[in-house]
Amino acid sequence: MTYAKSFAVTLLLLGSALFSREAAARQDVVLPDLAPREVEITGDLTIVFPALRRQPLVGFNPPPPVPDISPSRLPFAEAYKQPSADLPPSPVVPPEPPNVSAIAQRTPMNGKMEASVGRYLDRKLTANLAMGYSIHSGTLLNFSYHGSEGHEPFAGSTANSGFDKLAADLTHSRRFRGMEWSVGAAGFKQAYQLFGITPDAGALSLAHPSRDFSGAEGSLALRTLPGSSFRAEFLAITGFSKVNTDVYDPGVKVDPVTSRKETFLTSQALVSIPITDGYVSITAQGTTSGLDSGSYPGTTVQSGFSQVELSYLYSAKLNLKGGLAVMGFRSDPQQVTDQKRSLAYLSPVLEASYAVSPALRAFAANKPHLLSGLQKNAYSAAPFIQDEALLLPGLVSIDAHTGMEYQSEFVTGKASIGYKDEPFKRYAAMPSTPVHGYSSAYPTFSYEPATTLYGRLDLGFLLSPGMQLGLDAEYRKSELSDSKVDIPYFSPLSLGGFVSASFLDGNALVQATFRHESSRPIDVTNSFKTKSITLFGVEGSYFLTPTYGVSLGIRNLGASPEFWHMYPFESSTVFMGAKYRW
Repeated sequence: MTYAKSFAVTLLLLGSALFSREAAARQDVVLPDLAPREVEITGDLTIVFPALRRQPLVGFNPPPPVPDISPSRLPFAEAYKQPSADLPPSPVVPPEPPNVSAIAQRTPMNGKMEASVGRYLDRKLTANLAMGYSIHSGTLLNFSYHGSEGHEPFAGSTANSGFDKLAADLTHSRRFRGMEWSVGAAGFKQAYQLFGITPDAGALSLAHPSRDFSGAEGSLALRTLPGSSFRAEFLAITGFSKVNTDVYDPGVKVDPVTSRKETFLTSQALVSIPITDGYVSITAQGTTSGLDSGSYPGTTVQSGFSQVELSYLYSAKLNLKGGLAVMGFRSDPQQVTDQKRSLAYLSPVLEASYAVSPALRAFAANKPHLLSGLQKNAYSAAPFIQDEALLLPGLVSIDAHTGMEYQSEFVTGKASIGYKDEPFKRYAAMPSTPVHGYSSAYPTFSYEPATTLYGRLDLGFLLSPGMQLGLDAEYRKSELSDSKVDIPYFSPLSLGGFVSASFLDGNALVQATFRHESSRPIDVTNSFKTKSITLFGVEGSYFLTPTYGVSLGIRNLGASPEFWHMYPFESSTVFMGAKYRW
């Protein structure tokens, strides 16, 4: 205990001494001056900035976005309606053109003319003229003439195949207030000999009678301009045609039957109303005509066709159309032994078009239609028909077809197969009994139900710049429904093609053509057939200057075409001509 107490007292004494010494030392410390007048910093620090580098561009080139546009969206097609008064005045003043009388007094005009002459004194003249008075009005003029002195188709005969054909039309159009109206006039005249017929023994008819065929018409058309949201069209045509056949010598017999005049009036209208994803169209067409002297439209034949169709864009690739068509006609007796006739049909209108790719399209459709029964169209298609032919329209109640169409930069093509049902088919055939003493080469018109199966192929190739090739082929299996025989003057096989080459900066052109028509029957019993026709032609032209050119060619190379029985035409007709364009 004594030692412990002594050790504790010693520690207390030592701690007091140390504390006292530290307190004394704290009181003796002198602090430095904390507000110096000068500061100097020294050292070896080197300041280095980092190198400047271009940062990578990330996120500035994303793929272009593809907008989600509804397939039913249609482009804005209305007219720009902002009045000019709302626009600020333009500081630009249009320059004044030079006062040149040749320019100031001239109507803008362009066109071309071509004339040729060849073997058998074959002559041809064509002219096309376009005149623009302003951006709102213009006039078009077309003129064509083709004639020939002909040849002797039969040795020791007075028959001659010479002919003259003249046609011209003039159209003036003008635009105003979103509409375009046009007026036109047209006329034609043909003169030729029915050199294939000879009267039977004892008949009073003339051998190889001459025929004059002429007519004229006027038209009025009105339609909305492209881009209008509402589409409307109207057309009216009125005119006449005359056919005169010198069947008898006027000093022996005068027969008014051999001369016929027809007056006619045709009108058609179209209205198309846009709806969501498509449009509705209404079409109407009517024709009325009167035959013989003193007649007027509406006295003999009336025919009509109307159609309502809905077009719907089902998707970006598929377009659908559907509707109904009504067609028919009514006719009073045209001949002594004729009777009243009337017929009407209701038929569906269908069409589907699918874009397989940007270049390939598949389609299927049924398009009924009405064929013209006017005299001017009938005698243009069958120039050697009898003088008093029965003139009625043709009805096609079913024309169902399907196929593919291809279009690219260098190749175009279309292939289709189809079926036609014609409850009233017009066809030309040799008569079973003589007409005016002619028992051959004087066909008549007849009407009967008919059906046709057909396939067609059209191809076009752009072989190189300036060089083109075209081919077409059609096969038709047609028969008259009642008699179950082939339709007369209807070739089962038809082939054609052309190749053309343009060079020397387009100033030179060479073209070769080919056409083949297979043999076809000429009567309803199919007892007689015509020969097949194979025709070749070559033509070349060269413009010596930008305005004047020359041409040289040959038609019907090595063959005498005879589509109509007993009517062979000239073979190997060489011709040369001149061209003028401006």
